[in-house]
Amino acid sequence: MEQLTLPLPLPYLKVNRDGGIVGYSALAKDHFDLSSGHIRSLVDEESISKLGRMSSESGPDPVKMELNMKTKEHPLVLFDVHLQWGPDNQAGMIFLPKDSSNEELVQKLIGIQQRLASSDFELLEKKEELEGVLKRLDQLSGPFIPLSESLCMIPLFGDITADKINTISESCLQSVFRGNYEVILFDLTAAGKVSADGIERFTQLVKTLNFMTGDVIKLIGIKPNLAKELKHHDLDQWVQFNHSLKEELSTYLLP
Repeated sequence: MEQLTLPLPLPYLKVNRDGGIVGYSALAKDHFDLSSGHIRSLVDEESISKLGRMSSESGPDPVKMELNMKTKEHPLVLFDVHLQWGPDNQAGMIFLPKDSSNEELVQKLIGIQQRLASSDFELLEKKEELEGVLKRLDQLSGPFIPLSESLCMIPLFGDITADKINTISESCLQSVFRGNYEVILFDLTAAGKVSADGIERFTQLVKTLNFMTGDVIKLIGIKPNLAKELKHHDLDQWVQFNHSLKEELSTYLLP
């Protein structure tokens, strides 16, 4: 058994086909008890079967395996072993200890990944719940109110957005079609900011109602900012305008 002068940062052994150690590096001597002169004495019993497969390897390609090794400091240490046979039927073996801290880090990363996946699912549930609440708020921001057999009113609260008009359109159309209304009032007194796509969807709703029912549609309580936006959509042929809700209601509801 010869000590090899190899400038390697890892333990190195050279063995023959029978598992006899024919050479070793200084680091290998520091790590392992080489007194038996045989690789078998350094390997845990559960890894012995892998040694048999090691001796049957005859190709020139490097082989990698995991072996539980007995070291001078610890009775059992897991190593990545890189082995390659040479033309002289002797194999060079380099031993790379499995760093337990790396394993712990991997497990921590897996745990974090699992927690993130769980958090993502919870966030998705919260997102869906929030979307449901926002949709419900949009529905409540444009309630359909029947005032008489011939008159109904739809007050709009808050900003006029495409999402809000899309939400209230379905219930609004269904309610109008189920009744026999002659006049439909849109009260815009409490309307806030107006988005371009929101006013576009609103004018489409108004035109649809007028076309499908033939009812008179009146817009009440229009503020200057909304009037400016509606002016671009040429609604005069589709709707009538009145600034006062009280005046309009008195026409239909008071004897």
